[in-house]
Amino acid sequence: MSVLRLQEKHVTKYVWEGNERLLRPRRHASWLIDHSGFGHLLKFKHIDFNHVLITALVERWRTETHTFHFPLGETTVTLEDVELILGLSIDGQAVTGITSGDLVSFCEQLLGFIPPSTTVKGNAIKLSWLNNTFQELPHNATDDVIAQHTQAHILTLIRSVLMPGSSGSKVHVMYLLLLADLNNVRNYNWGSAVLASLYRALDHRIDFNQDNIGGCALLLQCWAWERLTCISPQLQPLTDEEVQQGVGFPLEKRWTQRMHRTHIGGTTIPQIRAMFDGTKAKEVFLWTPYRVDYVRRLITIEVFPTARAVVPLICFATIEFHQVDRVMRQFGFRQSIPSEPFNLDQLHKEDMRGRTDRYWPQYHVAWIAMWNDRHNHLIYGNQFNGNGHLHDKSTYMQWYINLSTTSRLYTHPKLTHILKTI
Repeated sequence: MSVLRLQEKHVTKYVWEGNERLLRPRRHASWLIDHSGFGHLLKFKHIDFNHVLITALVERWRTETHTFHFPLGETTVTLEDVELILGLSIDGQAVTGITSGDLVSFCEQLLGFIPPSTTVKGNAIKLSWLNNTFQELPHNATDDVIAQHTQAHILTLIRSVLMPGSSGSKVHVMYLLLLADLNNVRNYNWGSAVLASLYRALDHRIDFNQDNIGGCALLLQCWAWERLTCISPQLQPLTDEEVQQGVGFPLEKRWTQRMHRTHIGGTTIPQIRAMFDGTKAKEVFLWTPYRVDYVRRLITIEVFPTARAVVPLICFATIEFHQVDRVMRQFGFRQSIPSEPFNLDQLHKEDMRGRTDRYWPQYHVAWIAMWNDRHNHLIYGNQFNGNGHLHDKSTYMQWYINLSTTSRLYTHPKLTHILKTI
């Protein structure tokens, strides 16, 4: 059986037939970021999403491998990217817990208010109610009130920026229960939860009939800008003083600084496809962008070894897989032919709809155990010399070319003229 068994359901099948679509990331208002409580994220500024870029990226996503397929091999967003771009923890306890029962009743205990029935659907509450209720901290606020505002702001940030979903205007109270002890919030692996949600959003959007995308579009776009220099904005370098002040870290912050131009090259989906089809040279795709001198000088932390772990990514009902053995060059290792990916077709059908009796920590006990054993699932390898690119006749590339239906996807007679115009 082919690894890429889901081709008949993939968006590229419809693209080959001459159809087009444009994905629109779910939006969030700046006030939600300004009032958040997740450290670095408070300092993030507004960023315009490039719908064309994100649409073209999704066309390269393969649910079977959790990777993007480019001519030069597989690549993906990893926990390393989450930690360096967003500044979130990628270690700690899995983000999971209770999702059913009368969870809204906990709002009075944790937030000091019970949401009006008009703002509640099931165990989800409207973000607009949270914003209106906790918009301004009273001058004489007690420690309890300060804690309530902090929890409300983290809750809005989780759903509006980090893990937007199909109900973009509401947030599930299950997250609030994990915020009950603010001293323990940092012990959860929020970075893994964000990446699991992004993977699941990408899995769903290979369906051509979808016209918007959830997940952390901020992470996805910055990831692409860090690696694909043919489509990234041109930035003015930060001064030494700005670097010392932390203006460029986490790395999302550097993409909201001064730009010469906001978009490079193609402005249409066919143009971006053609540019992606040419991603072979060192100056076009960077396997290890965080080792480039002008980026490395901005990084102020040591990346957790978990970034190199082949492990499940967990967020309540969502289980995805961190297949970093397929993208070893992103960690400076020579790429070998990877093992067969985990088949998660059944897990991809799992969500919280109708699961009123399911306790996810127990239901996913085997996956959580694998996550807890993450330090025994790290990838190692031989460091590559040069830029990491492989010749088409290498063992890996011969295997990859035979495998991938999308690596050469857009070199089509009707599109070849586009390459000449970029």
